[in-house]
Amino acid sequence: MISDSAVPATTIRPRRRGALQPARAHARLPLTAGAADGLARVSGGRPLEELVALTAASAVVVGSAEHTDEPAVAVSGPAGPVLCGVGLTALPTVAHLVRAVDAALRSAPAPADVTAALAGVLLVRSARVGETPAEQASERDTIELTLTAPAADGSRELVAEAGPERAEAWFLEILLRSVSQTLTGFTEPHGAVAELAPAAPDDMATAIGFGRRTFVPDSVTTTLTAPIEEAVRAHADRPAVVAGSDTLTYREFWQATQVVAARLHASGIGRGDRVAVLTGKSVHAVPAITGTLLAGAAYVPLDPRSPAPRLAEILDDAACSAVLAAPELRAMLPAGLTAPVIDIGAAADPHADATVPATTRPRPDDLAYVVYTSGSTGKPKGVEVRHRAIASYVHWKVGNHRFDAGTRLLQLPSLAFDSSVADLFPVLASGGRLVLADTHKLLPRQLSELAEQHRVTHLTTVPSLYRVLLDDLAGAAGSLHAVTVAGEATTADLVRRHHERLPGVRLINEYGPTESSVGATAFDHGTDAGPGLPIGHVIGNTVATVTGADGRALPVGFVGELRLAGHGLADGYRNRPEMTAEAFVADAEVPGGRSYRTGDLVWWRPDGMLEFAGRADDQVKIRGHRVEPGEVQSVLALLPGVSQAAVAVVPGPDGAPSLAAWLTVRDTTVEEIRAGAVAALPPAMVPSSLTLIDGLPRMVSGKIDRAALVRLAGTAVPAQRYAEPVTGSPAGTPGPAASGGDEVTATVAAIFEEVLAAGPVDPDADFFDEGGHSLLAISVLDAVEKQLGVGVDLDDFFRTPTIREVTELVRKAAPVPEE
Repeated sequence: MISDSAVPATTIRPRRRGALQPARAHARLPLTAGAADGLARVSGGRPLEELVALTAASAVVVGSAEHTDEPAVAVSGPAGPVLCGVGLTALPTVAHLVRAVDAALRSAPAPADVTAALAGVLLVRSARVGETPAEQASERDTIELTLTAPAADGSRELVAEAGPERAEAWFLEILLRSVSQTLTGFTEPHGAVAELAPAAPDDMATAIGFGRRTFVPDSVTTTLTAPIEEAVRAHADRPAVVAGSDTLTYREFWQATQVVAARLHASGIGRGDRVAVLTGKSVHAVPAITGTLLAGAAYVPLDPRSPAPRLAEILDDAACSAVLAAPELRAMLPAGLTAPVIDIGAAADPHADATVPATTRPRPDDLAYVVYTSGSTGKPKGVEVRHRAIASYVHWKVGNHRFDAGTRLLQLPSLAFDSSVADLFPVLASGGRLVLADTHKLLPRQLSELAEQHRVTHLTTVPSLYRVLLDDLAGAAGSLHAVTVAGEATTADLVRRHHERLPGVRLINEYGPTESSVGATAFDHGTDAGPGLPIGHVIGNTVATVTGADGRALPVGFVGELRLAGHGLADGYRNRPEMTAEAFVADAEVPGGRSYRTGDLVWWRPDGMLEFAGRADDQVKIRGHRVEPGEVQSVLALLPGVSQAAVAVVPGPDGAPSLAAWLTVRDTTVEEIRAGAVAALPPAMVPSSLTLIDGLPRMVSGKIDRAALVRLAGTAVPAQRYAEPVTGSPAGTPGPAASGGDEVTATVAAIFEEVLAAGPVDPDADFFDEGGHSLLAISVLDAVEKQLGVGVDLDDFFRTPTIREVTELVRKAAPVPEE
């Protein structure tokens, strides 16, 4: 328990669902008999003791509402407002709680700056204690909770009001009912604090109802391949898969699928086995995946951009019986691989034997795929998903996104990630067309041209990539029906830009972790983006619950961890029983008897929409990829010469989340550390900045003080500028700025500086060492096209990512044809 002027108040996150209102919000609630009894039981009816009891109850409610066990509230006492903080976990009973709050209030000094101290917090008042010298409520961005004096008939009220930035009336009403419910629990002073009800029963029932109101109890008892076979019979001669100049009709695609399945079957691979798939966006890629499924096996997608050590970890953990690989990627496989490697082109030879025994076909309860995600322990973890689970999502998506035989989807996500599942199987099940596109090789203009050429109706992408693509998609507006964004938070400015540039085109936001078979919530972004970061309504195969730290459901408006249940739940993590037990918990109240703890903090809006509020841990999405900073930190700490490492999330040059690392080292350089990180980690997990320091800042508990590190991020020097180990300042200074010289060089330099949000960049500095990444590289080349009128190949940029080298590429490049 703490209570001094250094106590940070618990800020109440804004609870709004619509446009900002001009006036403060108000709510009133008669003090119930139970709440009055609880208040009298611990206060004896004395005014100051009543204020203490009300403060204690309010602190409990704020702790529940803001997902913290160390709430801090402001209290308007006789001498003015003070801040009161209390650690709830250290207080076993209500009596302990009230005494702790009393002691904290008696020793709490008045804040030096009242306005700053009260901004965004809950201010507790009692009319019986009297007026305070605090400034008027209408001038503060706060929530005030007041217990009125007894009326002539003895009745009293709880009154709440809030600034328009902070809360709407519906939240104040729930807050008052929750405080009343908590006060009712005070009738048992020796009762456990942990057992106090977090909210009124009706409010909790409303939230529970939101989480299951669209749930369809009957699961989809099919597989991923069964609806595709139906589409093949109905649309045999229609295009199924397009990659560059290659096209497969449904008949040809299914023939190739059967050949792959027959090849695997002849090799003794079938039900219960796992087959790794290492492929780019070739026309053979999709038959390699569907052929694996048709053989009864599960596919394990491998990312072509992952380093060999990571691929080796996945292949070892998955115990793959074979690897289907594109010939140009075969060299990426780790040495010493014992599983046979099969060329996907040869495996999909349409003239080969395609005899597949009916007994090998998958069943709903068979494993469909194992997708590996970042793990906090330093090793990737494989999520195992069965046909029945993912088929339920496919069924929902076909209906919600209105897929049919006329659907033409521009397939952007890498086939190595489960986001591609949301494209491949719903489109093929509908008889539509998949147009494969490699976003690591094609610029926004080229992707737009592809969309126009095929009259694309749908596409799915992460918001950070969509931000780059949007302006170039205007040419496809005539055919586009819907754009789906997923994998990251979608900000209001992006929503506005979408509706301005593509009016009438649906903007669908999907949310869902790999552990819940790709999707769990969704909604259509309207033209009014509104406040906050909404993630949607629960879809038909899912049950959602917002819970406190104790696992109990929370009411509408309270921030808690999102738990998911239903038909789409994965089995768990391969070879990780303890991790599975921790994440997939027994829950008798939901269908299936277990829930997945997402680690995402959310709250229910009163219309049943979920709002994203952050993470309960350090996990972050980097360009759509789920990253555990703990894994990155573990890898860095094992590199030669690194004594200690810490990783935190900071804003990148484009404002999107980025990884920064701080290290203490001996006998090594930043260049060597970066090379080691690139060799061991996928691109999204390589920190954008590396900073060498004497020692890592730590809190009193001994844990690394990440907040202190993030504060340092604003002054960190880009990694490549360190030539030798340093102690907080660069060993040398950058070379001369590239802004001098001819006009082309100056333009390229200005583009680098603008995209990287940096000052002068050395002409020989590596773009990626300066904090750049693949999406920012696309932005550079897009700007080069628009400002200099020439097209530079993205692969060439990756090989020569400096101002000097890009300038030479510009000089040699052909002009972009005018439209």
